[in-house]
Amino acid sequence: MTSALISTGRFPIGSDVMSFALCIMAFCNAHLYPQFKAKDERSKIIRERGMFYSYFFLVGYLAIFMTLFQFTSLYLSGHQTVYIVSALLISTVFLSFVVVSKRI
Repeated sequence: MTSALISTGRFPIGSDVMSFALCIMAFCNAHLYPQFKAKDERSKIIRERGMFYSYFFLVGYLAIFMTLFQFTSLYLSGHQTVYIVSALLISTVFLSFVVVSKRI
């Protein structure tokens, strides 16, 4: 629903964007529950590396947004931009946890 609204040129309500990010977070936490339940060294490594990788993704997201705002006619308000960046950040952190847990 969110992608359909964006493709038609309308910005979805902020709660739609955040609910999508929270759904991703819930599924990732459900997938990672057995690893995080143990509270051992492996779960600590998953959290550390996941946050490390998500930092670089956040820097990339911000660079892309700055470039789009500078060189294109992208018109988003500050409120909409904060919703998008926070949803991307939440999704990236928990998806990076899943990717790191698969690689370890």
